[in-house]
Amino acid sequence: MITIESPTRITFALDIIRRLDDGPFCGYHELGIVKHQIALADTVSVEAFGGDSDIVECNDPRVPVDGSNICVKVCELLRERFGRGGYVRIFIDKKIPVMGGMAGGSANAAAALRAIDRLWELGLTIEQFKNLGRELGMDVPYFFTGGTAFDSEATGVIESIGATLKFHIVLAIPDFGISTKEAYGGIDYERIGKNVSLTNEMIGAFGSDDFDMAAKNLHNDFESSIFPRHPRLKEIRDDLLKAGCISACMTGSGSTIIGIASTKSAAQKIASSIDCRTIVTETF
Repeated sequence: MITIESPTRITFALDIIRRLDDGPFCGYHELGIVKHQIALADTVSVEAFGGDSDIVECNDPRVPVDGSNICVKVCELLRERFGRGGYVRIFIDKKIPVMGGMAGGSANAAAALRAIDRLWELGLTIEQFKNLGRELGMDVPYFFTGGTAFDSEATGVIESIGATLKFHIVLAIPDFGISTKEAYGGIDYERIGKNVSLTNEMIGAFGSDDFDMAAKNLHNDFESSIFPRHPRLKEIRDDLLKAGCISACMTGSGSTIIGIASTKSAAQKIASSIDCRTIVTETF
């Protein structure tokens, strides 16, 4: 059995630039995202299986274990591309919030790609991993860059940001999730793409190790359409700020709200005061 840690990411900046109306990714969106890898992780274990199909098991009942699971799609893609036979059993020890805007499924897909590469001795390069990941989901290639990075997703730009800043983060997790379909289906195109300058300032702040400037420019375009439909999320963001977070916003397409604290002890104190499930984590 091969076991791979599957750390996830949060988004410090998320700009929805435009919907693509042509090309191979027509219907997807060009984004401008500053992604930041954090210590919160699932564990993905893979072993050869003598049955007649791939098997997925997970300790979280909300995770699909049929052919719709992205890890099954990983197996199918690698068999198709490299002509390998045999099936695998995959177990996911889930700690990343489901439908929380934290790319848990994509992180698991990246881990499964690495694990099966080792299991089948494929010898894939990082570039091959990224290209295969792109066929599985727009968030997957990032996990072969990791750290702090700018990612446009559908237009294929991923640039590592040489960041040394460390963050203590409160994850506030409501008792409901936001599906990707709901998030993208509700975009208000009149209100997006207006904060690109904040993203550029944040990238510059990472380059100069300016913690306050990086934290100050936290933002997410999805809030403009998701908060009116789910006002509880705005309440949680405001609660994090009132409790002492330097800044706070939704991560990804929601529903997790992230808050940046000045210290680990401050993060723990803030987390204990928030009226929903919380996790205190930090830079990976």
